[in-house]
Amino acid sequence: MRVLGLVLILMLSSCGHSPSQVKVVDMGLKGASVGTATVQRGDTLSEIAQRYDLSMRSIIRGNKIKPPYTIYPNQRLILPPPRTYKVKRGDTIYEISRMFSTTQNRVVRLNKIKKPYRIYEGQVLKMPMPEQRIHVANAKPLPKSVQKLKRKAKIAAPKLSGNGAFSIPVKGKVISSYGPKSGGLHNDGINIAAARGASVKVAQNGVVAYVGDAIEGYGKLVLVRHDKGYMTAYAHLDKISVKRGMTLSKGKSLGTVGQTGNVSSPQLHFEIRKGTKALNPKIYL
Repeated sequence: MRVLGLVLILMLSSCGHSPSQVKVVDMGLKGASVGTATVQRGDTLSEIAQRYDLSMRSIIRGNKIKPPYTIYPNQRLILPPPRTYKVKRGDTIYEISRMFSTTQNRVVRLNKIKKPYRIYEGQVLKMPMPEQRIHVANAKPLPKSVQKLKRKAKIAAPKLSGNGAFSIPVKGKVISSYGPKSGGLHNDGINIAAARGASVKVAQNGVVAYVGDAIEGYGKLVLVRHDKGYMTAYAHLDKISVKRGMTLSKGKSLGTVGQTGNVSSPQLHFEIRKGTKALNPKIYL
């Protein structure tokens, strides 16, 4: 999981049009090809990227498009080949997702892998493109309200309380523990079943680093940054009662249990991380 920073995505104005015609060219690579798309009137980079399941960044780089990233009718764009990975003996979906800096959910959904999520040696998997983070050089300055939030996010996290232990964020039954799961999946935290609407409390003193639902599969999510490089995550929430940049004391409510994201019953997905490494919550609670 990654904290989503404040970025500006280039979005040119659009209107109705017919899909671009694509000419596929064999590049001599096994299972790989690259095509060209002719820009139609009203096309935007974001629409073309979505149409061909590519990232805006890969199209911009491949065609050396300079800021402000303008494209024109009848312009021919080179489309890069899709990212693929050939499964090796012993590979798991979790390990492959980490290799490509993506999530297990994205790999499973893109390749339509059904339960129990088994992959086999020699299988060719499509790999999702990295998150689009294109900064527009000549964009307008960020609104003062957004600048204020960014300043708040830089506030130093308060010291850990007590002996530094983390508290259980909600009472309930652990229905999925930390670690490897069937089909090569991996749980980076624990899932706790609880009644919808039950209060979710922050596990340690910290500063709210992210509030939103932009991370696939996690639903409504709150990330809290703590002292000594720790981070906690609270996913599948129903209601959220905190805002980014707020300083929270251990035990303070940040929201309620919900069923948002990729779950079939009310529960809380809880993670403890240090840097980018996921830790076993059982050891730290």
